[in-house]
Amino acid sequence: MSKQSFSIGKLILQIALGAMLSVAGIWALQGGGDAGAKAIRATFNGDLGNILRIVFGVIELLAGVFLILELFIGDKFGGFGNVLMFIIMIVWIIAIVLIDFVGRGGILNGGARDFLSWLYDFSYHLIVLGAIIYLKD
Repeated sequence: MSKQSFSIGKLILQIALGAMLSVAGIWALQGGGDAGAKAIRATFNGDLGNILRIVFGVIELLAGVFLILELFIGDKFGGFGNVLMFIIMIVWIIAIVLIDFVGRGGILNGGARDFLSWLYDFSYHLIVLGAIIYLKD
């Protein structure tokens, strides 16, 4: 069996994750953000929370740009891109625990009342985590 070097599914996943991380990074720098930025804001208050959210936003933005650039120039960033993706993966796992399980609306904190909505959000978070793990190399 020959090894396939090109996968349309991986290409689509890489474009989608790169775009999502880039936009999430920009939003985090503007004061908003995705689930990771919201988990940081919920965990840390004040200036520390703002600094960590901004740092995470920069990491997300860079990782997203690197994922998209990798399609055109190859893996020129190597280990640096992998380190950024690892950081995002860890924060995303923490965000899943905080948001989907113990946070307001989490399954352990009222999420069972609207189980389908909780399951949909949880599935979305797991899909993003799976994409991060798959594309991390």
